[in-house]
Amino acid sequence: MTLIFSWIFILGLVVPDLSSSLLHCPHRCHCDDEKLDVNCEEGHLDVLPIALNPSIQRLVIKNNKIRIIDSSIQFYSELTLLDLSFNYLFNIPDRTFAHQRKLQQLHLNHNKISTISNRTFIGLGELLVLNLRGNLIDQIDAMTFTPLAKLEELNMGQNRIASVGLSVGAFVGIGDLKILLLDDNLLSVVPPEDTLKPIDKLAELYLGTNPLGHVGNGALQVLSELTLLDLRSALLPNVTGGTFGGIENLKSLNLADNQFRRVPSEALGVLRRLEELAIGQNHFESLPAHSFRGLSNLKRFELKGSLYLRRIEQAAFQTNTNLETVVIESNKALTELQEDTFAGLLYLKHLSLRNNGLERLDETMFSWNSLRTVDISDNPINCDCYYSKLLRRLQAAARISYNATGCPQHLPDQWECEYLLEKNKNLISVVVPLVAIVTAIALAFYRFRGLLREYVKNGCKSKAAASVTPAGGTLPVLAPIGRTELATVVDYEKTLSGATVPADDDYVIRATNLYHAGAGQPMLSGGFPLYLQQNPATYYSKPLPITEL
Repeated sequence: MTLIFSWIFILGLVVPDLSSSLLHCPHRCHCDDEKLDVNCEEGHLDVLPIALNPSIQRLVIKNNKIRIIDSSIQFYSELTLLDLSFNYLFNIPDRTFAHQRKLQQLHLNHNKISTISNRTFIGLGELLVLNLRGNLIDQIDAMTFTPLAKLEELNMGQNRIASVGLSVGAFVGIGDLKILLLDDNLLSVVPPEDTLKPIDKLAELYLGTNPLGHVGNGALQVLSELTLLDLRSALLPNVTGGTFGGIENLKSLNLADNQFRRVPSEALGVLRRLEELAIGQNHFESLPAHSFRGLSNLKRFELKGSLYLRRIEQAAFQTNTNLETVVIESNKALTELQEDTFAGLLYLKHLSLRNNGLERLDETMFSWNSLRTVDISDNPINCDCYYSKLLRRLQAAARISYNATGCPQHLPDQWECEYLLEKNKNLISVVVPLVAIVTAIALAFYRFRGLLREYVKNGCKSKAAASVTPAGGTLPVLAPIGRTELATVVDYEKTLSGATVPADDDYVIRATNLYHAGAGQPMLSGGFPLYLQQNPATYYSKPLPITEL
């Protein structure tokens, strides 16, 4: 009996030292036996270590050179988290995880895995998160995830999955799934209703960076509990009024980096519970008034990197009075931000207008009730009185942290601005009446242009008549005379003065000396010219026959 107790005592002294010598923490790894955590990130390992504490619960071996998961993984049956991301895994043998009955998170992202099947995940009945992002998987067969009955998050983004490679029964058996990432694949259409039906409790769906090109009316209506939808970079030219039919409970929507030429106000209007909207990098040139009508619960708005956006109108956010965060950044063509654009947003806390093309910012653009942060940096701001007043307002508000562009030139102070304002008022008081007078004159000329035209025309005729009127008298009214009468008169004048008158004249204009009369005397009297009345005996001895005249 004494010998037995002696052996027990000796073993009690030896075994602890023996166990500690067998346990080994690899070079560049951090092993915490109290927290049961091992981290071998960037440890240059090419195989799984086998001398770790078998009771560890978290094993992180990311950014190494591991090419295969061998049977050594079975020694760590207490694991709840296994991270083998950013390695060189090409294949996962069947039943590799059969002994990981407690595993809840498995991260195999950014490897070179090309195939998975329903035998790959046998034994992972407690798994909640499976991350296969950034691999070479091009097909998901029916029942592939059936062993993962409790799975809540599945990340299949950045693979090579085309629409034909997504089996109708691909998601059968994971009815508790809440988050599905299929972004950055080769899907040409939204997965059909039969494919999505087994996961109708889905809350978040990521379909961005797929060449969808179109989303049909009610295409996602089977996912009635959906709260987040990501459709960024999906080559969408528009979304119609029925696109979001059946998913009216949506709270977050990303439509950035598509090809919209106008804001899809009608389609968005049905999402009355929407709280977050991202719509940057599209092709529309303006945000017109009431662009987001119906989105009364919108709290965060983001518009970044739009190459064509030039103008945001005053009432663009008029119906979105619950906005708390507005991010409008990196829109280089955006030069016009109308006054009072954000003035009605009484709950606005965070505003970023960084890196746009804005040249003028006025304090009246904002509502100052709840503002906490303001970023107006990296804009080609005119450092005028408007900007000076805005900066003074920001500086005076102790609760607001702000980032503003420094002005290279002198920024006018309050007194300078008041002087300029008074000067402008005086100038306006002179210019405005002058403009009004000129405008009135122009309108009068336009109104009576017909009368003026007639007056000018008659005046020109009077001047032409006056140029041939004898001094002190009026021009007689001359009637055309025929050639017979003309010949008689010419012959008669030849007799009197020897003058020659061209026979082909249509009108006879008498010389002024023949018609000269004293002031107030008539040019004609009794139907005879004056020279015939003054001294008839001098010119003829008997009256002329009427026929000769």
